[in-house]
Amino acid sequence: MSFLVVPSEFTRAGNTTHTGEKFPIPDDEKFSYGTAGFRFDAKKLPFLVFRCAYVASLRARQLNSAIGVMITASHNPEEDNGVKLVDPSGDMLNGQWEKYATEIVNASDAELPSAVAALEKQMSQIEKSFIARGLVQNARVVCGMDTRVTGPHLMSAASQGSALFSVRFENIGVVSTPILHYIVKSHNFPQFANPTLHGYYTAIKEAFMELYMETEEPEGSRYQPKVIVDCANGVGAPRFRDLMKEIPSDYLEVEFRNENGRLNHQCGADFVKIKQELPENFDGIQEPKSASFDGDADRLIYFRSKKGAEKPRAAELFDGDKIACLYAMYIQEQLKAYHETKPTYNIDMGIVQTAYANGASTRFIRDTLKMKPIIVKTGVKYLHEEASEFDIGIYFEANGHGTVVFSSHFDSIIRRHPQTLVPLRRLALFSRVINETVGDAFADLLAVEICLRHYGWSMDDWAEKLYRDVPSHQVKVDVAKREDFETTNAEQTLVKPIGLQEEIDKTVAKYKESRAFVRPSGTENIVRVYAEADTLENAIELGETLKKIVLKY
Repeated sequence: MSFLVVPSEFTRAGNTTHTGEKFPIPDDEKFSYGTAGFRFDAKKLPFLVFRCAYVASLRARQLNSAIGVMITASHNPEEDNGVKLVDPSGDMLNGQWEKYATEIVNASDAELPSAVAALEKQMSQIEKSFIARGLVQNARVVCGMDTRVTGPHLMSAASQGSALFSVRFENIGVVSTPILHYIVKSHNFPQFANPTLHGYYTAIKEAFMELYMETEEPEGSRYQPKVIVDCANGVGAPRFRDLMKEIPSDYLEVEFRNENGRLNHQCGADFVKIKQELPENFDGIQEPKSASFDGDADRLIYFRSKKGAEKPRAAELFDGDKIACLYAMYIQEQLKAYHETKPTYNIDMGIVQTAYANGASTRFIRDTLKMKPIIVKTGVKYLHEEASEFDIGIYFEANGHGTVVFSSHFDSIIRRHPQTLVPLRRLALFSRVINETVGDAFADLLAVEICLRHYGWSMDDWAEKLYRDVPSHQVKVDVAKREDFETTNAEQTLVKPIGLQEEIDKTVAKYKESRAFVRPSGTENIVRVYAEADTLENAIELGETLKKIVLKY
């Protein structure tokens, strides 16, 4: 493209909010595509979304496929927003295209036409080949947004950005991030599901109800088919309500809370995980089983009031680690039936965690499940990539973001053929309840309920029959430049600044059963401190001490 006209409201100099107020962005301010795309104060987002949608349209034409654009800042405060791109498989954006997106976004207004021309030149031969074969008719940009008030204005920016390359634009409205991923994959793989919101509901509902019928509660079951859901005042409220209308209440009863307040304020999965306390509108007295979504419903954490705690609103968490271990127990049990048939081909399973995984969960996986947990860098794309090496790959971050992925080998053996053995029918149906494209709070909650029903477990049982968490504490430290902090060993060890890791090690050694690490955020100028110790008081003291040490650097 030799000539590029960009509406002034979507340039750095003319950047505006949905109210029309101008907030110029200096050319020397740089943006980085992190593990969750670009996330900033919403005032800075219009030109970012416009340019990202252009990149998405070029990617769509390159692959003759649907590419996703999701406008959300997930668990961040209401005044923030963000944008990320989704590849045809429903996975995160290809790494090379993350670089392209970063280059286009960081170009000044004057540099933008030449940056665009350079990128299009790189794609030109592929594009000509596709056009010659008539293979661009499937190219489209599918865009969704969360419930933030800035969403519609940013949706307009996305529409105009994708129009630069004349690609079909599909606005699917207010959806969870996992639904956007699911619909993108469904566009590109029609056998996966119908690429609509209703298609998503239907596929997951039908699999859940069939699996429910294949699941018998054991004698003496203490399972209760009811859960109270903290919707974080986000997209989980309207969209999960829609899904639950499709499922009879005698299968599962859901009580909705935090539906219409301030997004992510004193509620949501991130709040519950970090603060380890009950969200707003929960008193913990008559709430034996509760769960929390985050703002865009890609995280799930179960919780209940912590018995005997000094803090009146302290919460006992059943986080991503506990969910991963519950899934692994269930899948391992069903998979045993397959291996007892002495099959020609083995089906392997792996569990992938990050350094944030509680130490007790890692020991449970190793000592009880007899599996070797794999630790990778923080960020869903790293977990997803590693989990995809297995026929059944379970990955969860401790914050409740995770899923299970299944290989084509698993698909050919288990999912594509009628199964005579009940455990294998369960395994096939479980794989369809799960949204394997990305962590999905809705699908994960339904899968958790199936597992609890299968074992006949109450929350007491879930707490006692897996493991007890080692007390932990997390702290955010504001820094001038997160780039000054570099890590190795799956982000568990600092290599820069020089000397900081040595101070951390000396401090950790002073506490019993302790573990700690310090790592920079992938999107913000903050450093995150994680600490474990024998008591919560010691974990908090260790974390706060490390915060003071970090501030010295």
